[in-house]
Amino acid sequence: MKILFVIASDRFLDKGYIVPKKILEEKGVECITASKIHGTCYGIHGEIVQSDLTLDEVNPGDYDGIIIDGGIGCQDELWRNEKLVDIVNKIGIAGKLTAAICLAVPILGEAGLLAGKKATCLETPASIRLLTLDKAEIVPAKVVVDGKVVTAKSPSDAEEFGHAILSVIS
Repeated sequence: MKILFVIASDRFLDKGYIVPKKILEEKGVECITASKIHGTCYGIHGEIVQSDLTLDEVNPGDYDGIIIDGGIGCQDELWRNEKLVDIVNKIGIAGKLTAAICLAVPILGEAGLLAGKKATCLETPASIRLLTLDKAEIVPAKVVVDGKVVTAKSPSDAEEFGHAILSVIS
């Protein structure tokens, strides 16, 4: 089992990335990290990680699912990123796991995967507008699983998010 994590190169959501990744790796899931850059990425709260590859190097067929991390860097770097939207769309259309936390959830909508699906996210005017335009059913929950789509509201929900992802891929 191989899962692709996508993070912003600057100001990614530390807990939204580290916690689910640890939960999956402890169960033997191979986790690969991609970003707009190859190399050092910086979290909002000081976490420093190395991305394994750039989004341009990702072959969606190589992965059993994708998890997109949130944070303000996600909104700045990853919203409306055509390459990422294409990757997410291909993985989702193939019936594989697509998951996002916090401000990353609108990317699932941009990829056409949330129409008629239940989802949650960090509710900002911009994120609510995008999810509404993408025809998602926004629910007031910490974590939502709708088929192979898993969404979470905030970093404080990262552990529950990780376990929900694990239940979908197990």
